[in-house]
Amino acid sequence: MQALLFLIVGAEAGKWVKVTALTLFFIEECAIIKGMDNRVNDFTQGGVTYMMKKIPGYIGLCLLILVILTGCTREIQPSEQPVVSEKDSANTITVAIDGSTFLPDATKSIKRDFSEGLTLRKALLNSGLVDLTADGKRIQSVGEVSLDSSLTWAVKLNGKDIKPENWGTELHAKDEVIIYVKAADSGGEGVAYQTTLLKVSGGSIKPNLNRQYAGIYVQECTVRDVLKSSGVVRLSENNKFVVAVENVMPRMNERWVIKVNEKELMENGLDMKLSPRDAVKLELINAS
Repeated sequence: MQALLFLIVGAEAGKWVKVTALTLFFIEECAIIKGMDNRVNDFTQGGVTYMMKKIPGYIGLCLLILVILTGCTREIQPSEQPVVSEKDSANTITVAIDGSTFLPDATKSIKRDFSEGLTLRKALLNSGLVDLTADGKRIQSVGEVSLDSSLTWAVKLNGKDIKPENWGTELHAKDEVIIYVKAADSGGEGVAYQTTLLKVSGGSIKPNLNRQYAGIYVQECTVRDVLKSSGVVRLSENNKFVVAVENVMPRMNERWVIKVNEKELMENGLDMKLSPRDAVKLELINAS
């Protein structure tokens, strides 16, 4: 009986314990049967008859325990899994980035918990996506993306444009904040502008330096035009070489490499004319 209780407890504790318990039980019962079998020769004919009646009983008990454990170890089918309801979104706000035609790869949407007294400015800062300028009156970057002087970040609250001076507006549950890109001159509403992209990478030398600068594509613009309009690249006096990027000047054994669509440019590459959606990249590497 003790062995039976041990097996049932083991079955509830886990599959491994069940198997171990069953194994120990069979070893125990086989030892008992073997001991009894060794004593058969010393028994009288009546004793032999008694053993023949008891041994089938032990075998039946083993089979019964095996059936019970098999039922306990059956895997739960998907239909039997507990149903987990989705998180109630009634007490959240949505902060979304709409790159539109300017930065289609930057489109993203997240939800944040709503709390009383939450302002639009706090929601932007708490999103983890937005960096404001020092005076807090303008969005400096979203993620790793900044904009050149031809573009600007703008904000909508429930579909309505909100100017920076009104970012102190308090939000309500279920409000939707959208951060989007528009032309700095505010003209040409609805125009599908084409863009160029400048990527800055510190490589293995400065792995934390990873930025992107987007700007409106201008017909016949060159690599040099994109570098200068970004506002973060300083060229030599003759405008032929990169002196510094993000105020980072290469050391004697380092240099800034210029690539267009991942292809390194030759010495006169700054004069190369770009097409819409071209990506210019500046990467800091060890000089060979």
